[in-house]
Amino acid sequence: MDNIKKLAFGTDHAAAEVRDTVKKYLQDIGYEVEDFGFCGQGGCDYPDFAVQVAESVAGGKANKGVLICGTGIGMAVAANKVKGIIAAVCWNEDTARLASRHNCANVLCLGSRTATVNEICHMIKIFLNTPFEERHKRRIDKIKEIEKQRRAK
Repeated sequence: MDNIKKLAFGTDHAAAEVRDTVKKYLQDIGYEVEDFGFCGQGGCDYPDFAVQVAESVAGGKANKGVLICGTGIGMAVAANKVKGIIAAVCWNEDTARLASRHNCANVLCLGSRTATVNEICHMIKIFLNTPFEERHKRRIDKIKEIEKQRRAK
């Protein structure tokens, strides 16, 4: 992958009010944003957007992903079904930092009903700028082995 910072971004209808602001913020801090977000009227199904973002990250088209729904929970559940994805629901600075540092998360899931747009942007910045600490690699390798074993069955 080249040096361009690429980010897959997805939202559902619950994130409609924050979607454009967050996308602009990501672009302003230097990311090329592949937008899978819902921009229609009415409701939609969050798994559709979660899988698109997860597949972009797992396939190497994006460095990392950000998903926003009402709570982040549904997006994380769906994204984690894609092989190679570690999606983490975060609700504050500490969880966003630790998702990257300890869990090697490659998709951040946030809630538009649980955080303000400013808090969302701040958590994203922390997540994207926190490197993984290699001392946790053994645990991440175990998670990958579980995924490998379960998919083989």
